Amino acid sequence: MPPCLDDFPLNHRPLPSSDSLNNARPRRSAGIAGVTLLLSSLGIAAAPISIPDAGQAVRDAQSQRLDLPAPVELDPEKPAPQDAGATDASAEGPRVRVDKFQVGGNRVFDSARLLALLADLEGHELSLPQLHAAAGRIGDFYQQHGYVLARAYLPAQEIENGTVRLEVVEGRYGQVELHNGSRTLDPVVRQPLANLESGTPVKGDELERSLLLLSDIPGVEAKGTLLPGQVPGTTDLRIDARTAPLFSGRLEADNFGDRAMGEYRLGGVFDVNGPLGLGDQLNLRLLGSDRHQRYYRAAYQLPLGPWGSRIGMAHSETSYRLVRDFKEWEAHGRAIIDSLFLTHPLLRSRAFNLSTQLQYEEKRLNDDIDLFEFKKSKQIHLWTAGFSGSSQDRLLGGGQTGFSLAYGHGRLNLDSGERSRDRKSAGTQGRFDKLSINAVRLQRLTDRLQLFTQLNAQWSSGNLDSAEKFDIGGAYGVRAFPSGTQGGTGDEGWQASAELRYSLAPGWQLSSFVDQGAVKFQKKPWTPEVNRNRMGGAGTGATWYGADHQVSLTAAWPLGQEKGIAPDRNPRLWLQATRYF
Repeated sequence: MPPCLDDFPLNHRPLPSSDSLNNARPRRSAGIAGVTLLLSSLGIAAAPISIPDAGQAVRDAQSQRLDLPAPVELDPEKPAPQDAGATDASAEGPRVRVDKFQVGGNRVFDSARLLALLADLEGHELSLPQLHAAAGRIGDFYQQHGYVLARAYLPAQEIENGTVRLEVVEGRYGQVELHNGSRTLDPVVRQPLANLESGTPVKGDELERSLLLLSDIPGVEAKGTLLPGQVPGTTDLRIDARTAPLFSGRLEADNFGDRAMGEYRLGGVFDVNGPLGLGDQLNLRLLGSDRHQRYYRAAYQLPLGPWGSRIGMAHSETSYRLVRDFKEWEAHGRAIIDSLFLTHPLLRSRAFNLSTQLQYEEKRLNDDIDLFEFKKSKQIHLWTAGFSGSSQDRLLGGGQTGFSLAYGHGRLNLDSGERSRDRKSAGTQGRFDKLSINAVRLQRLTDRLQLFTQLNAQWSSGNLDSAEKFDIGGAYGVRAFPSGTQGGTGDEGWQASAELRYSLAPGWQLSSFVDQGAVKFQKKPWTPEVNRNRMGGAGTGATWYGADHQVSLTAAWPLGQEKGIAPDRNPRLWLQATRYF
């Protein structure tokens, strides 16, 4: 029965025999000796050692840090409104007795709700400034509920029987004009603007959401202008939709790859924005290493309805060939992933964004070891539902936060040979669930100093396939250890970082950081081996950046070593160069 190379601790992993490999014979006896020596040298580790495979190749290619959107200018904080009873008595002038208020011009809120704001003023003598302040209460109430152009005022009147009349101007749209100068068709551009109709009140959050959703359409840049309306109490809205670049993306080079598959990588992300004029987007990502790892992903998406929802599909392929310590194995493999996805913005504003995602993936993974004529294939069907968002605030000087929460429910199908062995070991065959959390925070400390923090974690219902495991090492984790580090990958774990960033000069930034992480190798262990590990590191870095480029160099030293691995006092260096276009 073929052994699985994913789950056995290596010091419990038998060499493939002629029986276990269906009488397949190694092509070279020297290869057996080489593998035996390799196993002997690595078998001292107490942590489970996994042979890199298609699942790990996919994880490495798709690994990335949760990004924060570009900061925006928040609206200035408004001063607290002056209360009607706070006016200096010596400057009040003549007073009138007010037994009752009346309001007119209001349609959004009923009169009873507005009059309740003034109940404490009835039965008192009020000055003219206090009457204006009473009208201000109603205007502030509208403003607090998002009606940014609404106001209330005290009209000229003769007060009879102690009744004072206040008028409300709710600030309604007059003409709503769209000037579409983009490649995108008019019906698509008008979809996010469906709520902005003539005669409806101008509500700030609805206007902001509509304009942001319009700008989110690939190939469109939007600008809204409020103009005086032709009818008193109305405001005209002019929306200009301009053409955004048809092509955008980036080129990147780094040494973030797995040592056994190629550390040095070259890749690119290419977007075609609105190629058919439907608000659609074609996305292509390419990645290749210096040691035979190749990855590409093509995705296409387009709007679905007037709510900002988008639907899309994607296809990706990953191939690899192991080198260095595993070269004698002649191991190689391939992963193919097809997916469908749906996204919807629940909240959209400059200060806070929240969206939900639903995705279905079919993963087909194949691994071959030519030395033993060994083949392994598996298939994963995975549904993932999640939320992601970002916010910008003034807390403690201001900062940005990004977060994502994803729940996955899937099923792993192994081939017949693997299924039989799996029942006696990891038990990964069948249904599984996992929960992933990612959060980042960029906090302003001074004009030049920032604090960046991140937290990543995963929980699982049982033992997972290599494609679904959690990795605490690598350029986006504990940076003192490479991605796929033995003892740094498991079914559950967490990883956290804290990084001080100092702006040395325009376009130059220095940083110092501490990384920590812990991992549980198997949710349900089946051997007496140590099942947990903790890793830590610290280091420093420098970044040169601009509108169209970013180059970063990072050095990290281990603080806590992997179990069974000799301490390495040499720093791990990470280099990444990106060119935007």
